[in-house]
Amino acid sequence: MKSLVGIFLLSWSAVIAAQPQAQTEAPEEIIVTGRLPGPALWKVSNGENALWIFAVVSPIPKDMEWESQRVEQVIAEADEYLEAPDVEVSISPMVMLNPVNLLRGYRLLKRLQANPGKQSLQEVLPPELYQRFSALKAQYAPHEKAVEKMRPLFAVGQINESILEQNGLTEIDDVIERINLLIKRNRTIIRTSTEVTMTMEGGFGDLAGRAEAMVSSLPFDKELACMERQLVRYESDIKEMRSRANSWAQGHVDELRDMPLPGESDDPCLVMVMGSSESQTMAEIELQSQHAWLAAADKALANNQSTFAVLGISDLLSETGLLAQLKAKGYAVREPQ
Repeated sequence: MKSLVGIFLLSWSAVIAAQPQAQTEAPEEIIVTGRLPGPALWKVSNGENALWIFAVVSPIPKDMEWESQRVEQVIAEADEYLEAPDVEVSISPMVMLNPVNLLRGYRLLKRLQANPGKQSLQEVLPPELYQRFSALKAQYAPHEKAVEKMRPLFAVGQINESILEQNGLTEIDDVIERINLLIKRNRTIIRTSTEVTMTMEGGFGDLAGRAEAMVSSLPFDKELACMERQLVRYESDIKEMRSRANSWAQGHVDELRDMPLPGESDDPCLVMVMGSSESQTMAEIELQSQHAWLAAADKALANNQSTFAVLGISDLLSETGLLAQLKAKGYAVREPQ
């Protein structure tokens, strides 16, 4: 499930430039690169009709070249492409296209990022937590001075890209772009979106007020727990992250089954966001998104000989994910070995 914090910030991402990331010498650990077989496909069957599901994991090996022949074949023969569940934010064009709001949006982001009373990160964090964050910042992003004035939620996110980059990892955007190109080659394929639209009513002031209220309502103790979870991820789990990225790139599904899944009920970052003023809205959107995807999958399995879909690894491995819900409906599921 997407954090509404991210949804709000995404609304202004087109007008707010990203801060440059500091680069330091890459670590000695080696991650698998070159031409790799890529992730295996899950198969859901309804008699002779099949739904093939491509698993999305992030981060993945940087600069990997995955052998996409199997995926190309499935997409070329597919009647329909079922997109992953998503959320679209609908904001009045009068708000987004008003040039005055470019500067106002930048200022809004700065306000959202700042600690109450403009305190420094060192002032709001427990000493042990600040020391751990400072050690990571010194190692991976020594020139990122702006993080010292950010609240924990934003500070830890600011150094994420540098940490992944220097550990041979990246987000999965390039693979998704490759899939979209393959989809375009199949001129007869039906592309089905299960995107749920979240309508943001009002003018800029209304939206800014809602965003500020949401960030202000985040329980601070939960924000600290979320930050601590992220620090553990970078301090001691980075090798496991590289290992999981390699397993995904080489199609070794069994090695992914014990990975911690984002969005689980005990995820402190999810607990933090669900304690905010927008928790009910997010729960409703999540439910709508799941229902929309499952309805589209039902229709595809009833009518198509072959359907291609993309889902996050959580929805494939979780006991309550979308794949488990398809199983509960009685469909046959073949998991990759």
